[in-house]
Amino acid sequence: DVDSMDPELVSRGTGTPAENGITPKEASDLMERFVSSKKTCCVEVVEINPVLDNKINKMAETAFDIIEKFTDTIENRL
Repeated sequence: DVDSMDPELVSRGTGTPAENGITPKEASDLMERFVSSKKTCCVEVVEINPVLDNKINKMAETAFDIIEKFTDTIENRL
């Protein structure tokens, strides 16, 4: 859920931004750990709302970067 990331570091491009939330690096590291497990069989990324983004699509771009990294990890698991 992208609203777990600190809106001051990313943006307010989500329905319920978490003040003092996690950093994009922390979110990426968490996702990497989850998808490294063979028990993980699906992943969903939710709550991106470009209409609320106060930094010109920064939330979507950050989420895409994180997704791209963990997708590589999933592909290398196969």
